[in-house]
Amino acid sequence: MNKTQTDTTTETPPTPEEERAAELCVLSELVEIQMSIARATQQEALQAPQPGVDYCQRIATIARSVRLTLLLKRKLADERAERRKAAAKREAAQEDWHALRVKLAVLAASYESSKDAEEVDRRSTEVCERVERPEVAELIEASRAEVAVAALCRRWGYPVQVERWLEMADEALEDLGFLPSEDGEDDEDSPEPHPSGVNGRKPKPPDTG
Repeated sequence: MNKTQTDTTTETPPTPEEERAAELCVLSELVEIQMSIARATQQEALQAPQPGVDYCQRIATIARSVRLTLLLKRKLADERAERRKAAAKREAAQEDWHALRVKLAVLAASYESSKDAEEVDRRSTEVCERVERPEVAELIEASRAEVAVAALCRRWGYPVQVERWLEMADEALEDLGFLPSEDGEDDEDSPEPHPSGVNGRKPKPPDTG
């Protein structure tokens, strides 16, 4: 197999966003072609009109074609903008979900390792304050949930029982009306609302103070 065949077989298909961008470019070129025809028709009508040619009708036809092309271009551009907006919202929701899941997991660690209610309140307050610090927020955003929880538990002196803390966090999130992503942690954590109490599970969520 030669290099040309290899490049052809390994070429990845364009994404929907790339396809829409290409379509918008084609429509822009089409509008320019139509306008060139309109200008040429105007020049002929003014400088060398041909017998029997209805230039008004010709210009009206071109104008209608341009309007329809512009409407289609605007529609595609609006759809593209809506998709970008929806994608931005999904990304923000995923980031919020991920951060909340890590926070609840660390709260679970602080709750389970506290000796009494007073210590629970103190540690819960500390966790809520600490996770808002820029360096901690950056760590959570840049790391998988397991990695972030383990790092924060070590940093703040809690038992590094990551699976247990994340399970408690997920149970608390379910009580709040959400389920973790079915695709797992490899795909971004994403919220999926559903009525609380599904499957009859109602575990005790970590005490948030």
